[in-house]
This record gives sequence, structure tokens and C-alpha cells, in this order.
Amino acid sequence: MKRFSDYSLKIKLLSIVLFNSITIIGCTIFGYRLYTRAYNTLLFQSVASNLSTTAGQISDTMESIEYISSLMLSSSVIQNTLGNPPDSQDSLAVAEYSRVLNNALQEYAPLFHANGILYATLYDSQFTNSTNWALLAKTPDFLLETALKNGEERQGAVTWTYSFRQPYMLLSRNIRQIENLSLKPIGNLVIGADIGWIVLNSTRSISTFQNQSFILADQEGQILYASPSLSDEDARFFLSRMPDSYDTVSYGDHDFFAVGGTLPHYSYQYISLVPFGDISQAIKVTFSLIAFIFAVGFSLILWLSTRLIKGIIAQFDSLIQKMERFTENELVLSDEDSSYCSQNNEVGALHRQFTRMAHRIQNLVEVNYVNEILAREAQLKALKSQISPHFLYNTLETINWRAKAAGDPAISQMVEALGALLRASLSNKRPLVSIAYELELVQSYITIQKIRFEDRLAYEVEIDEAAKDGAIPPLTLQPLIENAIRYGMEEMIEVCHIFLLVKLTGSLLSIQVKNEGSAFDDGLLDKLYSGQREPHGFGIGLLNIDQRIKLLFGKEYGLSLSNEQGFAVATITMPYQKEGFEHAEITDRR
Repeated sequence: MKRFSDYSLKIKLLSIVLFNSITIIGCTIFGYRLYTRAYNTLLFQSVASNLSTTAGQISDTMESIEYISSLMLSSSVIQNTLGNPPDSQDSLAVAEYSRVLNNALQEYAPLFHANGILYATLYDSQFTNSTNWALLAKTPDFLLETALKNGEERQGAVTWTYSFRQPYMLLSRNIRQIENLSLKPIGNLVIGADIGWIVLNSTRSISTFQNQSFILADQEGQILYASPSLSDEDARFFLSRMPDSYDTVSYGDHDFFAVGGTLPHYSYQYISLVPFGDISQAIKVTFSLIAFIFAVGFSLILWLSTRLIKGIIAQFDSLIQKMERFTENELVLSDEDSSYCSQNNEVGALHRQFTRMAHRIQNLVEVNYVNEILAREAQLKALKSQISPHFLYNTLETINWRAKAAGDPAISQMVEALGALLRASLSNKRPLVSIAYELELVQSYITIQKIRFEDRLAYEVEIDEAAKDGAIPPLTLQPLIENAIRYGMEEMIEVCHIFLLVKLTGSLLSIQVKNEGSAFDDGLLDKLYSGQREPHGFGIGLLNIDQRIKLLFGKEYGLSLSNEQGFAVATITMPYQKEGFEHAEITDRR
């Protein structure tokens, strides 16, 4: 019997698609049955959660109205005007009095619409001022009288007055004089709010069902608001059956899903009702839509999978044929083999990699002998590079002896110093040398420069004796001394002082090169690293020194540049260690 692993890739992929399809269908049917059992409960909880947010929005709106009333009561214009009422016999003063209060009230009018406020009215012992006299006239007198009475009894605290089936919900507050904290009653504020607008605006954004109803009542069971679709009898019945969270309530021939609770920060109770018929309809529509989308999606996936599998198999077949032709035609690629290389996918990558490999094989075959010849030439060049430094040293030594024979010690000193520097540059291959060795190289360089500049160069060295055996990368100090001379002394007429300070503090080694006559640019190293400034000349040397130290000892060490009291200061910090180098000498050991 043929094993599954022996079948072609095409049959394997088609089998996987078929198996996955059957599995998906089976899991979908099983999941659908489980989902239908839990859907009702989940939907009820979702509706309950959404409806509960209505209470928070109603509470927020009422708090906003209270905040607006506080702004009005604390208004300096309203306080000063109510505190100084005019003589009722002076018509001009009364008119100006009313104008000022009306203008003060109108300043808060932009806040009214967003919070369901219909009007705001100020009362004092003699006068009344309102933002909307027409709506004020429609407010029942008994409701206004009750609101004013409640406001005076609360002595400045907020009080709400309402009556069932009345669109007006009145906020009333007794106004107390703030000046000198006298707290003398100077008037009353009444704000008329549209309770129906507040409820509908709060439920509009979360309303899920068309026939949803809402009831709002105080803690004594007095109804503040009920949806127009509910009669007084209906509202009282559902209020008497109000659940603690959510429940089902039967009324007449219908069942309702009811959500109950209490407004945050208030003692008002609310209940929201949704007919079960609306919920069932929503369930049917949702399930029908899910089933349709699944059927269409599954058919589309099956069709696309079949087409994709055929395309992938064709591409792999092409790659196999390409390999076979390459091996049969003595490692020659035909033009037709490049058709898939332009594709930006895995198969295209395989074709490109195979093409590169084929070209590499061809190149390796063609240049094998050439590589051998180049290797022999490289060996010869290496031998020549070893001969050149010795020739240079011998030439300098010959010049040195001729200078001594001619009685010119200056030339002899310069030749000896230059030879020492060249040996350090060309012959020393050690990663680390001693500080004492580096100081000898610096002294050789200084010898040459003193002969050149005579008395214009002053060089001083201060070193801790214990630091002389410390390890340092070769040719680290000489470039810093060279920079000090180049940018310091060459720009000066006077004597240029250069100081080399080597200090050992615990396990930390600090080396400073200080010179007069020049200064480092701010952030020079950072600019060199970031490319803001092109490294040239000494810039390359600075980067080289810093990079070598960081590479050998860690990123926390390296080179820093600063300017201190007229001196340009280059500071090297590194750990003190004696291991890692063999002692080097200046003299040539030929």
C-alpha cells in the first residue's frame, strides 16, 4: 500500500484542504448549537449593560445643569446686581437693572441646548428676569411655587422639583450674597429642564430596539418620566415589578425584558423595557446573516484554495524542470528558465537562489586557475611588503651615521627620532603596549618638533610612576600631541605650552593632552560619528583613537574633548591593566 508521504505534493495539498473543510463544517455545526444556547443570555447581558449606561448619562446631564447653576450664582455681575436692587419707582434704574441681569443670564445660553435647559429665571423681592418668557409662562404655577419654596428651604443647596407627565423638571436654588461672606439671601434661581429631552438624548446613542421604553421615578415611587408609549397604569405596573438588575416581566399577553437600577449620585430609580418580540427578531436576523456569510465565505475559500494549489504546483514543477535541464545541458541555463525569477514570493526566491547558485558554479569552474594565480601573486606582494620597511630603516641609519660624521647632531637626532616613529608605525603589530613605550615615541616626535620650532615649543610631562606599566593601544598619544602642535603652536607667535598628564586613580587610568592657542568645536566627536561633520585630517585620528579604546575596553571608556581655561583638552579614560601586551622597545633589534 502506498504511504501518504509518497504521494505528490498536489494530492497532499488537496487532501489537506478537503480535511480542513470537513473539520470546519463539523466544528461550525457543533459550535452553532452551543452558540444558540448561550446567545440569549449573552444578548440579555449586553442589552442590560448598554441600558445601564443611560443612567450614567442622565446623571451626568443633571450634574452639568447643577454646575451651570453654580456658575450663575457665583457670577460677579449677578451677585453685585442682585445685591444692589434699584428703587422700584425709578423706571430707568429698573430698566437698567433688568438689562444687566438679562445680559448676565444670556452669557450662559450657549450651554443650555447641550444640557436640555429650556430657560433660566432670576427672582428677587421685586423683579423677575428670564431667558425665555414664553416657556416660563407655560410652566404650571404650582410647579414654580413649589420649586421656589424648596429652594428657599434648602438655603442655597440644589433642589429638583417635578411632576409626572409634565415636561418641566425645575432646578431651584436660593442665592446668597458672597461679598464679605454675609450669605444674605438676595434672590432665587430657577432653571427649567426638559426631562423628556434628557432621557431621550441619553438613550439615543445606545438604543438597540425600536420599541424600547424607559421609566424614571424618585425613591418614593413618584414617576418623573415615562415613555409616551406607556400609559400611567403601565408605568406604575412596571415600576412595581422593577428588578434589581435585569429580569423578564409579563404584562397582558406580552413578555418584556426589564433592566432596573439607580442613577449614580442620585436616589432616582429607572427601569428600561424591551419587548421579547424585538429580541427574537434580532436573533433571527443575526443568525441568518451569519449563516449566509459563512456559506459564501466557505465556498469562496474552497474555490480560491483549489486555484492557488494548482498555481503553486505549477511553479514547483517549473523549478524541478529547470534543475533537470541545468544538469543535462552541462551546467548551462536556458533563457526560458528565468520566467519565474521576477516573482516576489517564495517560489521566485527559490528560482533566484538556484540561478545564483548555478552562475556561481559556472564562475567557480571558469576562474579556478585564475584564483590560484592570484593567490601566488598575493604571496609575492606580502614578501615585498616585508622587505620595504627594512630598506627604509637601513637608509635612515646610513643618513644618521653620515650626519654624525659630518658633525651635525641636529640631523642625527631627527633621523633617530624619525626612525623610532617609523618602527612603531610599521613594525609594531601588538594590540597593546606600555605607557612608558608610548611616552618614548612621544619624546621622539617632540625631539623632531623642537628642532623645527626651537624655543617656541614648551612640552611638560607629569606621570604617576605606577601608571608607566599600564597597557595602552599603540600610537594613541602621538596623534594627540601632533594635533596640539598643529592647531596650537602653528596658530601662535608666542611660546605654545603643551602638557601631558597621566594619572592613576584606583583602577582608572586618565591621560590628558592640553595645549594653548586652539579650542575644540562643541560636540566635535558626536558630529564626526553622526556624519554632521566630515572626518578629515585629525578628525580621522580622533575617531580611530576613540573606537580602538572602546573596542578593547568597553563603550564606557574612550576619548573626550573639552575646553578649560584657555586650553584645548583631550582626555582618554581606560581601565588600568598590565596584562595583554609584551614590552616593546624603541631601538631596532636587527
